[in-house]
Amino acid sequence: MKEHFIAGWGGYPLIGTPEQIVDSFSVLIDIGLDGTLLSWAQYEAGMRAFQKDVLPLMKQVGLR
Repeated sequence: MKEHFIAGWGGYPLIGTPEQIVDSFSVLIDIGLDGTLLSWAQYEAGMRAFQKDVLPLMKQVGLR
């Protein structure tokens, strides 16, 4: 827990390829997560990459 707190104030890291991130979201949804707060070290670049690479995959698999 100490490492997670240092890395993101106790957040749950989703790191990897867009496909791995979508798989991680799927697992979290399966265990009951219904909302989240996203953050990136470089917020604007991270948000653009998420919108371009991850969000379309989430839509394909029915997570959005």
